[in-house]
Amino acid sequence: MFELWIPITILAAFSQNLRSIYQKNLQDKMSNISSTYTRFLFGLPFVLIYFLFLNNFSNTTFQITNINIIFLKYCLFGGISQIIATFLLLKIFKTSNFAVATSYSKTEPIQAAFFGFILLNDSINTLGLIGILIGLLGIIITSIKKLNFKNAFFNISVFYGLISGALFGLSAVLFRGASHSLYSLDYVLTSSFTLLIAISIQTFILTLYLIVRDIKQFYFLYLNLQDGLIVGFFGALASICWFYAMSVQNVAYVRALGQIELIFTIMASIFYFKEKIIFNEILGVLVTITGIIIIIVNIY
Repeated sequence: MFELWIPITILAAFSQNLRSIYQKNLQDKMSNISSTYTRFLFGLPFVLIYFLFLNNFSNTTFQITNINIIFLKYCLFGGISQIIATFLLLKIFKTSNFAVATSYSKTEPIQAAFFGFILLNDSINTLGLIGILIGLLGIIITSIKKLNFKNAFFNISVFYGLISGALFGLSAVLFRGASHSLYSLDYVLTSSFTLLIAISIQTFILTLYLIVRDIKQFYFLYLNLQDGLIVGFFGALASICWFYAMSVQNVAYVRALGQIELIFTIMASIFYFKEKIIFNEILGVLVTITGIIIIIVNIY
């Protein structure tokens, strides 16, 4: 049986990689918070258009009465978790190369599995867990610069990466819970509405923060409108794909398959940022791919 969430997750990972590339470029032109803000502010219009299109042509029109307190709580805390996770990821970009920085945050599948079990009672079978752990091992191998274990475990970037991964995993589980709390079998529509509410909350929070703390950043956002729109588009596309996949499949499996982004980041690191890639990064990618294959075999 064909599993639609698999190619959609791969598209999500690819789009997320492109979004991260442009966000990294924006870091030299504005503050870290503003770079974080771009994915939400400029992504919101694309998400709104997507939801309105679906709601207009779907067989089941979304009803506002479906919204409940649990849904709003999940969206709020999931949105805040994702904001902090994105901020930390961009912070890592300043201390590590693009591929290694991204790999730090990719520890999230095992953390998502934990949060999914605690909050949503999602379970994982033995083979699936093996695939996730092998993928995690690949990420660890990739992140250990020149196989220097001391530097790896006592580097601030590793700490930021682990926290970022945990928060990304938590936000993913909370968004899945929000989508399911709407009690509809139309997962495409409910996931798009969940995304719309979440990104609206995120945009509102960061808009208030910048108005109060650093209003001049809006000028830099205006100067970099084109790059901001590109970040917003690819960020919205990635989120649309992530939210659908996480609505129909266990978050841990989706995020584990999403580790394929590491391949895209290695390619971007080499060909776009002209950064050097060392042996353990290549080895880590191969190990991660092995974990992904096991997960796909397990699903089928």
